[in-house]
Amino acid sequence: MKNHYQTIIISSLSLLLSFACASSDPKDASDAKNQDTKSNSRNVNLEDPEKGGKKFGCIEGNCVNGVGKYVYENGDIYTGSFKNDLRDGTGSFVYADGEKFNGTYAEDKKQGPGEYNFKNGDKYVGEFQNGQINGKGTYSFKDGKSVSGDFTSDGQEGIGVLLEEGKSRNCKISGRKLLCE
Repeated sequence: MKNHYQTIIISSLSLLLSFACASSDPKDASDAKNQDTKSNSRNVNLEDPEKGGKKFGCIEGNCVNGVGKYVYENGDIYTGSFKNDLRDGTGSFVYADGEKFNGTYAEDKKQGPGEYNFKNGDKYVGEFQNGQINGKGTYSFKDGKSVSGDFTSDGQEGIGVLLEEGKSRNCKISGRKLLCE
């Protein structure tokens, strides 16, 4: 039974730890060809929505230096603070696949406290650095289990405590695997 739960936890944690590849912000990607350039957020595509066109770009507010709403061509939507044409300050990012991030940004990357909701029902609440899971946080599985601890390497490494059915166990995260005592 213990091995069954570890397999489930490891599989679920793998989803957490691989989310950066599956649903990273367009501008958090290190490969420049995959980045959304949004170099001039004042430009908006105003194709007629009634004829099947899509409206994207800065559709509301001030997306250069202020608060606004920016719709990316892939359907992702950011609503929040901007500084020098970059996400900066408090904001909400809703991905086209249904995943969501609420938290703070600095120079277009997740930075500081935040909450990431996965489309499978799991959730991470904690610290982000340079767009990645790094620092103290809690990953909660949709079935009620949770791991609280210190995460590094975008959540691929760390130490923490697994809480399951009111019982806690010390665990280590190594190479995306949860190893518990």
